[in-house]
Amino acid sequence: MKRFWALFLTAAMALSLAACGEEQASSSSTAVNSGISQPETEAPDYNLLTGEALAEGVAPGQRPVAIMVNNAQAAMPQRGIGSADAIFEMVTEGGITRMMALYSNAATIPQVGPVRSARDQYLQFALPLNAIFVHIGSSVYAQNLINEYQYQDIDGLYLGTTCFWFDSERAKTYLQEHCWYTDASLIAAGIASQQIATSGAAVPLFCFAEKEVSLTELDAPDIAFQFSANGPVRLVYDANTKTYLKQAYGAPQVDELTGAQLSFNNVIILFADVSLKPDGQCTDFQLTGGTGYYCYGGKAEAITWSKGKADSALKLHRADGSELEVNRGKSYIAVVGSDQVGTLTLNASAPAPAESTSAQA
Repeated sequence: MKRFWALFLTAAMALSLAACGEEQASSSSTAVNSGISQPETEAPDYNLLTGEALAEGVAPGQRPVAIMVNNAQAAMPQRGIGSADAIFEMVTEGGITRMMALYSNAATIPQVGPVRSARDQYLQFALPLNAIFVHIGSSVYAQNLINEYQYQDIDGLYLGTTCFWFDSERAKTYLQEHCWYTDASLIAAGIASQQIATSGAAVPLFCFAEKEVSLTELDAPDIAFQFSANGPVRLVYDANTKTYLKQAYGAPQVDELTGAQLSFNNVIILFADVSLKPDGQCTDFQLTGGTGYYCYGGKAEAITWSKGKADSALKLHRADGSELEVNRGKSYIAVVGSDQVGTLTLNASAPAPAESTSAQA
């Protein structure tokens, strides 16, 4: 069955420009520059994903790019994910996870992939950022959400080789579904083809701290948890680089382009109730709010979080209800099922459970 879908995907993408040209042209005429309405305020003069200074040539309000990346063990190593400003990871079907890699500068995105299909839980974090959403196919629930918001995306099932490249050499040893990539120039072609606005972002990923905030509550030089029985994750703090180094499936998770292990300044673990959609296959995330942990500098703090509607921004709070200030830098955000709370260890010990405040404002 996997081979069938791999062949189907390859054929669909190869024929997409010819077979779907009329359909794509008609849809783009009604959704040109479509995105999420941002607050009527001037865009902050800093990187909305990291809180750091804007890179040279990047203007305030430039929309970030969100790319869906295959995270199955059989698809590793991935390319370009080490350059992401932030990464979301969540479980999909069968206990495996996917990543949504976020980039603040569309002009400098390296080759990224393997690119995979969208799920609505990722889209719900991309919408409030007004990110340009890049994927190949989607679940019916993700497509329904895109349609509901009339959100203009870059989808390989329609745009094919205009925006994606097939690595035929890799396909000699990998399934074809693990061999599709994109990069800055291919994304630029998709933006031009779909007439997508590249400015209009004003909501930062977090409330970033102006000065470094030190955590003291819990020791967390070694973080481990599971998305499922198939998805163990470990992050170990490196005092020399002041970053957490990520492991997946019991081994360092590296970027194939650089050979470097994924590293993050901030690690944020959010617990959410996860069940199955009515189709009995796709995962259904309740993203109204819950508990979690913020890890930085080898320490951790229990937090609560809230979100709400699909286009509502993620909000993080301290135990006293005040808004959490996140330190500047790259972030890894894991949204983990509440049934996996017991798998979390900080420094090889289970932390005391945080109090849930799903109604947190």
